[in-house]
Parts: sequence; structure tokens; C-alpha cells
Amino acid sequence: MNRTLPVLALVTAALLSACSAKPSTVAAAPAPTSSAPTPSACAKLPGGVLPHSAGQLTQAHRGVYCLPRGQRVDVFLTAGKSGRWQPVHADGNGVLAPANTGVVTAPVGVTPAMFVGATDGTAVLTSGTPSGGRWRVTIEVEG
Repeated sequence: MNRTLPVLALVTAALLSACSAKPSTVAAAPAPTSSAPTPSACAKLPGGVLPHSAGQLTQAHRGVYCLPRGQRVDVFLTAGKSGRWQPVHADGNGVLAPANTGVVTAPVGVTPAMFVGATDGTAVLTSGTPSGGRWRVTIEVEG
């Protein structure tokens, strides 16, 4: 008990001095002024199957994808119970340009489309089925 009393007195004195001391002010750290680009919100395109393609999209893909300017994205929408997909439409004021499918012949029940990133910007690819199915993907073109 003799040792406990001095330790208890020391702890009490420390607590009292801490409670009665003026609060110290800490200067706020300046906001970082990094010139590094902010990471893009778009995802990398799934790998392409055809030569010279930056990637390939199907009816299973959703979201926002990156496409380098001058590169091509291929779209293959496969018909299911909801019926054949309508032609793929690109909205975006010329950000995506239709690409020539060349000698590509789509299998029965597949709606193909190919687009090239023409200018930097955002485009939306859409299609639908007669039964009301909807497909939509956003493409961010950067060069």
C-alpha cells in the first residue's frame, strides 16, 4: 500500500495538469497540390478476339469502359429468350465512329457492331430486344 499511494498521487497530478492545460493548436496540413492525373473511373475493356481490337463487349457487360483514341471496340450481342438484339446505336456526338466490319460474318443470332474512338469524350452504346431487354455501356475515349 505504501508504493501505491505515491503512484496514485503522481497519476492524479498528471491528469489534473493535463485537464487544466490550454489546448494546443495544430496547424492544418496544406492540401496536396499534386499535378498527377486523377484515376479514371472507366474500366479496362475485356480482351478482344478479333485482330486489331482493343476489346470486346457482350450483352453481359455493363458500366463504363476506357477506349484509347484510334482503337476499336467490338460488340457481339447474342440473342436469347428475349429475341434478337437491335443494331447497336452509339450516342456521343461523334466520339465513336462506326468501323467497317470487313469480312466478318456474324453467326446466326448475334448482332455485331464495331466502333473506333474518333475523338476524346464520352459515348453511350445501346441496344434493345423486341421483348424489352435493354443493353447499355458507356465508353470513355482518351488519347
